[in-house]
Amino acid sequence: MPTRRSIILGLLGMAAAHPASRAFAQGGAAPIKIRVASVISSAWLPLWVAKDKGLFLEKGLDVEIMTVQNLSTTIGALGRQLDISGATAIDIVKAAAGGLDVVGVCGNTIETAANRQMRLMAGNQSGITSIGQLNGKTIGTPSINGVVHIATLLALKRGGVDPKGVRFIEMMFPNMADQLKAQRVDAVEAVEPFVIALKKSGHVDLGDPMLQVGDPITLTCWMANGTWARANPDAIVRWVAALEEARAYIAGYEVEARAILAKWTRLPNDVIESIVLPTYSTSLTAGHISAWIEATRETGQLNAQLSASDLVLK
Repeated sequence: MPTRRSIILGLLGMAAAHPASRAFAQGGAAPIKIRVASVISSAWLPLWVAKDKGLFLEKGLDVEIMTVQNLSTTIGALGRQLDISGATAIDIVKAAAGGLDVVGVCGNTIETAANRQMRLMAGNQSGITSIGQLNGKTIGTPSINGVVHIATLLALKRGGVDPKGVRFIEMMFPNMADQLKAQRVDAVEAVEPFVIALKKSGHVDLGDPMLQVGDPITLTCWMANGTWARANPDAIVRWVAALEEARAYIAGYEVEARAILAKWTRLPNDVIESIVLPTYSTSLTAGHISAWIEATRETGQLNAQLSASDLVLK
């Protein structure tokens, strides 16, 4: 029996061999409607490329995109108002620990030493030059117990700092520079493109906590309600195939891809050109989720017994 991966590769092969027959309309069937949520970030560029370049329609999908402020708010809507949502592995772990039926359907971005998207940045007036000096300090975080925060807790623990002795304040990424300048926080958990701006202002790079979890490590992914995903395997296969083509398009046509990024984010051209694009990957395995389960457990943020294999669509 063919695996989901072999079916995806088959779809990709057919598209490459028969470009004129890619339109799903040739079979006379209506495209499958999928309602999707994402936030405005370069992480989700493959979604926008697949939408704008018609890759979803070529795979027989009619994708409706909803933009939200915080992806953690979409979990309760899965299986009802939404079919698929952008997520992090931590979102999946936390939802499953809370008894919700969710599964990861494919990957989106990964963090690697060769392409780091996250940094722990200390203020240039704080005198802090290493993680070990953060005991008793205040750190700005985008979301307590979110993926970036869990990575920071792990880095602190392994760096000899008791995380319980550190104060965390939630704040939005665009506000972090001002908070450092006003010395309301000693350090912040930042991601690109904000890392570049913080470095230009002279703030101190304390390293990438994400790499404490793994290298490479899944950063963002796509999740769905488990019941819906298991009932719609063909839609999932087509979804992954379209995103894989989008990933290849970004790699081969970066200028055009950045133009699509500018359209969806409405960021100025100079910012678009300076953004370090993340490493995109549709791969998502039980091993990827397991690394985050262990990181969450090591930092004392998880007590539930979870099986990583149950949290990834097979």
